[in-house]
Formats: sequence, C-alpha cells, structure tokens
Amino acid sequence: MNRDARQPANHFDAIVVGGGHNGLVTAAYLARSGLAVAVLEARDRLGGPCGSFNFIPGYRVGFSNSPGSLEPRVVQELDLPGFGLRFARPEATVVHAFPDHTFVGWRDQARVDEQFDAGCPGEAQRYHALMRALEDIARRVGVSVFEPPPSLAEIERRLISPAEKRMFQRAFVGSIRDLLEESLKSEKAKTILCMIGIATNMAPPSAPGTAIGLMLRPLSLASQSMSAAHDPHGVPLRGSTGLPIGGMGAIVDALEACCRSHGVVLRTQARTARILHRDGTVQGAVTETGEEFLAPVVVSSVNPRLLFRDLLDERAVDADVRKSVIAQPMQGSAFKMVLALDGIPRYANLPAGVETEQVAGTQFRIGPSLDYIEAAVLDGINGRPSKGPIMWGLTPSVTSPGMAPEGRHIMSVNIWHAPYWLRDADWATETDRFGRHCIDVLSDLMPDLKDRIVDHRFMGPDAIEAELNLVESNITHGDMLSQRLFGARPHVLANDYRTPLQGLYLTGAGTWPGGYVTGVPGRNTSQAVLADLRRDVALR
Repeated sequence: MNRDARQPANHFDAIVVGGGHNGLVTAAYLARSGLAVAVLEARDRLGGPCGSFNFIPGYRVGFSNSPGSLEPRVVQELDLPGFGLRFARPEATVVHAFPDHTFVGWRDQARVDEQFDAGCPGEAQRYHALMRALEDIARRVGVSVFEPPPSLAEIERRLISPAEKRMFQRAFVGSIRDLLEESLKSEKAKTILCMIGIATNMAPPSAPGTAIGLMLRPLSLASQSMSAAHDPHGVPLRGSTGLPIGGMGAIVDALEACCRSHGVVLRTQARTARILHRDGTVQGAVTETGEEFLAPVVVSSVNPRLLFRDLLDERAVDADVRKSVIAQPMQGSAFKMVLALDGIPRYANLPAGVETEQVAGTQFRIGPSLDYIEAAVLDGINGRPSKGPIMWGLTPSVTSPGMAPEGRHIMSVNIWHAPYWLRDADWATETDRFGRHCIDVLSDLMPDLKDRIVDHRFMGPDAIEAELNLVESNITHGDMLSQRLFGARPHVLANDYRTPLQGLYLTGAGTWPGGYVTGVPGRNTSQAVLADLRRDVALR
C-alpha cells in the first residue's frame, strides 16, 4: 500500500537499513510494487562505496570505480535511463601494464586476439576455448544469480559425465592458478584473467576456491539463457557495460530519483541502533537518536556481521546462528588513492599506433605476473602492505569532465592487499608511506605522473572502515571464494535473503551472488519479500 494521510508518520510497509546501492535497489522495487518504504542511512549521503565522495575540494568520485557488472535487468526494470543514467563506451576497455609492454583490451575482439597471439601463437584460440568451457559448465550446473544458490555438493550431484565433474572441480573448487596454468601458455593471458578472478579476496591465486572468480560472469550469462557467442560483452575482456556519465555516483543519483518517484522516504544521518522485534517477528527499527520506524518488514543491507552482532539482541535469533555469522572472517584489504592532476599522464609502452588519448579514459590495472599477484596477497595475509601492490584505477574525468575543475583531472585508484590488521606498523603512519610507494609503482606505467599531481588523498583500511562502516574495509562483506558463496552466504539458515526472525531480510554484498556493483542482491531480496507478502495474502 502507498502512504496516505491516514498512515502514522513513522509507520511503513517496509524499512531498508542502509542506503547503499543494493539497499536503494531493494527500496525501489518494493515501492514500485505499491509498498510504503523508508530507507535509513547512517551517513550524510546515499550510495555507500558507489556514491560520490569529495576526496579533495573540487574533486569528487566514488570509492568504487567500475560498473562492469551492473545488471542490465535492474537498469531496465527500474528505468534508470529515464532517471538520467547514461553511459560512455570507449573502444578501449582495459589497460594492463607488463614490464616490457602495455596490453590494451578493445571491444573489437580481433585486436585482443592479435595481442594474445603475439609471441605465443595459438593463445587466442586457447583463451576462447577456456571461455567456452566456463560458459558450458555454467549452463550445465543450473545455478541462477537470480535465485538462492544450492550448496557445492548439490551442484556436483547434478552433473553426470566425468568430464563435467572434472570441469566443476577445476572451476568451482580448484585454484585459479591451476586452471590458468592448465589452459593457457602465455604469462600475459594468464595474468590478465587472474586479475579479473582474484579481485579483492585475501587468498592467493594458488588457493582452492579462487577459480570461482572467473565463473561469475558465465553464471550471469547462463542465468539469462545467453551465451557469449550472442553477447559481444559476454567475455571477461568485454570491458564494462560502459562508464557512467558523472561517475559511479550517477548510478546512485538515478536510483535515488527512482526511489523518490515511487514515494520512498530517504533518511540520511539516521544510524540504526537496533532491530525491533516481538514474539519472533520483526517490528521495525530504532535509530541512535531513539526515533522508531515501525514496519512488518525490515531489510538490512549492512554487513551481516554488524547486523547480527550490533543490531540484533540475543532474543532475536538462535544463539548458534548469531555466533556463526559474527565469527565469519572479514580480512579486508582496501586502500584508496585519489590524485588531482593538471593533465593526463603519458602511458608507456603502448602498442604501435595507439596513443595515450585513446586509452586514458578506460580502466588500468597493475599486476604484471602470477607470481607478482601471489606475492601481493601473501604480503597482505602476513600483515604487511604489499611490496608489489595490485591496482585497479580509472581517470573518470576523461569521460565525465565535471568531476574535476576545468582543465584538471581526477584519478581514482583502488589498491588491494593492504591489510586492515598490520603486524609491525600502524596505518596512522603507514598510510602516507604506502600511498607514495603506490605512486612510485604506478609511475612505471605513467612516467610523468608525479609531474602531473597537484594534490592527493590516501585512505587506509581503517579510514575506509570509519567512513563507510565497512567491517575491516572489506567491500564484499566477506570473501568471494566458492565455499562462502554457495548455500551459506552468510549462513545456511539465511542463504535465501530471509532470516530466522520473521520479517527480517538480508541484502547487499553479504548475500548471494556477493559483492561488486551489480544490484542483483537488491533485486533478489525485493522478490523474496514480495513473494512472501503474496503468500501471506493468499493464506488469509
């Protein structure tokens, strides 16, 4: 029901705790279906890591850089283009630095294949064979990103042939290093795919379960009964769905406008103190200032550990469930570097005929070998900022000039395996040292970078946690390894977006299919809520 004059001010049909992009997606779907919805956000702005943030006066950008996984179904169903969301689609999709050359990904697959085959004939064919194998097993396992997933054991039981079972073990259970070493020959192709698969996990490429990182896109494609052969953007080197005009915050702006158009009440600086419940049923939420918001449905988009530890008391759910969720390790490692520039730095070692201006607006990556990536992660596991940091960066002001003052640019770099818990140092002193080290490393790709810097901002994991309320600076609310994704995210009794407390639902990165800017958890949770409401009406 939509809000009307007869409804008490703080009474709603549903309350969403946390105004990150998944919380907003959930709120938009619920409100679009006719429910009266309120969103309670602790910060003074919406969007979480996806929302715009003023890192430097006059320079704004999101903590997240890429919408490469933004679900088209969410964009279309919520009509986000109708609320102003637009994308630029540069022909170059990625720049990956190697010691003696710089690889450039293109939307034209032939140009990518040519680089793969250079110095390693037949590598493009092997690459495509691997992609086909991943897409085939994704279709055969019958797992949808739009439905709660089965356990790994159940998935394996669905497979019949020995070949299918072997591929399942390689792609769902094994290490990404083993998968790549068995499938490809060139260090270049292996490293490019490893960077896509390993992402933010505090697990080295040789660790079991890491290969699942390469399965997320094939599973998404299979969920829509599609194949990469029919989708020009359906392979890992596809680049993103595009770069949002206005930066990642433009996604949040469109979601906010969508929510408002459907009557969602958006409250910022309204930090939830606890979830209200009685007799095993949720009643609403109360903020730190004591303001109560009452509703028979509450959706939490915060890290499940925070929800179960801080917002639910001991009477809300079974003690063992609560203890299990709270005990799950976070092992965050995010470090943020934002540089204000007086011009575009020159890129070194680009392919013949390619100029800096052609690639300056696309994502760049630092991680030149499997051994480099392995060492970076192991440094983080051992409590040390990585000597060879892994970086994913973007200069969004190339495609969205308004993000920086006229004539200037903003470079946004996400750096991984800077551990929240340091063994022999403290981020109070380590933040500046590590940030400057990262500039030194990035200067190998951009030799005149230091000459272009007019200001900078470094944020260590502790500062990111404080700003975004991200536990241990873990942007995915827990690792994205296979054993944490299937059937038990965040718990076997809460793996379908529902919790043991009736009326309390989960969404966000801590639910299936995990983190990154997809909007899929938000959509899935909304569908679970609506299905339960329809069932309850039918039973009356």
